[in-house]
Amino acid sequence: MILAMHMANELLNIPIAAVTILIAAGFVAIAAALARRSLTTERLPLMGVVGAFVFAAQMINFTLPGMPGTSGHLGGGVLLAIILGPWAAIVAMAAILVVQCLLFQDGGLLALGCNILNMGVVPCLTGWGLYRALLGPVSTARPWRQYLAAWAACILGVAGGAALVPFEAGFSGVLRVPTVSFLALMVGVHLIIGFVEGLITFVVVAYLRQVRPVSLGLAAADASGGRLSRGMVAASLLATAALLAAVVAWFASASPDGLEWCTTEHRWAGADRAVEEPSSAVAAVNAWQTRWSLMPDYSRRPAPLGEDPAAPASTTAAKASVVKPWGSLAGLLGTAVTLGIVWSAATLLRRRKTIRSS
Repeated sequence: MILAMHMANELLNIPIAAVTILIAAGFVAIAAALARRSLTTERLPLMGVVGAFVFAAQMINFTLPGMPGTSGHLGGGVLLAIILGPWAAIVAMAAILVVQCLLFQDGGLLALGCNILNMGVVPCLTGWGLYRALLGPVSTARPWRQYLAAWAACILGVAGGAALVPFEAGFSGVLRVPTVSFLALMVGVHLIIGFVEGLITFVVVAYLRQVRPVSLGLAAADASGGRLSRGMVAASLLATAALLAAVVAWFASASPDGLEWCTTEHRWAGADRAVEEPSSAVAAVNAWQTRWSLMPDYSRRPAPLGEDPAAPASTTAAKASVVKPWGSLAGLLGTAVTLGIVWSAATLLRRRKTIRSS
């Protein structure tokens, strides 16, 4: 199974997977209802564009400072919450994770509920809560205060979501190492990832503060809401997303990300890996996902849809088979699909809000 960036099927058993999927579905349903009430005319049109931007940015793995051989990537939940509000951010993140799971086998199908909780619900709610607590009055927030609040929110949101993984795997009975040890390692690695994510979030927030502060809820310098119109801001973010997905992703780190490193690459005393899932049902779900993922691991399918691909002779051969132009195509495809799904969700929320108002 491709671990890629998110939780894989092997980290869960069937009962825990089913429970977390139901919990995540409940959160998304509640978030959609609350987003309909809270989304403003300023934020609604940006929802699809920001979702597409986060999808593209998640493809860029960066080497962790002080930890060569390990990488991290943007989660994006806190950034979405700052721009869209926490409820719309959960809806957008759920759409992103569904696209990654079904089209690119990035994250297990059984683990989809956990990934929505860990990368969507927890960062969007806890991160946004800390952000607002540190920010103070939104409309008159000073730049340094907003940047500090966003940075701290990213660190808390990313580490908080990562802290759930050891318990989800522990309750599933697949851990081969002590839960406390796995928890300490996961949180430690993701504190570093959260720090770097805070830097990325800082850049985006600083850009929006300069060109369209009203999109962050700040008092506008003039009646237009900022230097750029809402459409121009959306176009700039969409162009950046396309550039990230099509070009910058070529230069992303190939090292295992924080979760994969903790589960398979870290040398545990008495165990060669942190988890082991012997279930035949989980293996069957893995096989189904492998057969029907359009571009597994953001590369060209090695076999037609519905057929099992031949196993590569070695890990080196598997990496060599990933042609970068196919990664660009996958990135652009995923960005477009995410844009379409999240934009459709925003349109549906807008219509329901209009009907409710009427």
